[in-house]
Amino acid sequence: MYRTPRPAYDLACDGNCPAHHSQPRSTYNNPRCHCLATCASQPMTLLAPQIDGALFLDRDDTLWYVPGLQPGHWDWRRAAPVPAGFPLCEAGDRITDLLSEANTGLFPFADRL
Repeated sequence: MYRTPRPAYDLACDGNCPAHHSQPRSTYNNPRCHCLATCASQPMTLLAPQIDGALFLDRDDTLWYVPGLQPGHWDWRRAAPVPAGFPLCEAGDRITDLLSEANTGLFPFADRL
């Protein structure tokens, strides 16, 4: 049976977070959030130890940065979209394109795994 993959943003959070667990996630900087950076609601996440954090796309393909606290733990209160003029902004456009392309390119494999 062939199944059509659902966009990750339609999936419920699976990060055992008290603020989002089993719910669609649309707010990324909730102070009660304890989500993992690789929650099912964030399909393409770039873990970036070089900048002590992670980059991910929200449901509108806006690039966000979340600072790391320690391995596997994230400071969601300080998560924010990468603003224009920020040092990461120049690379951010390319990173956004790569994450979007990777997400689209992986859809055909979703039902084969």
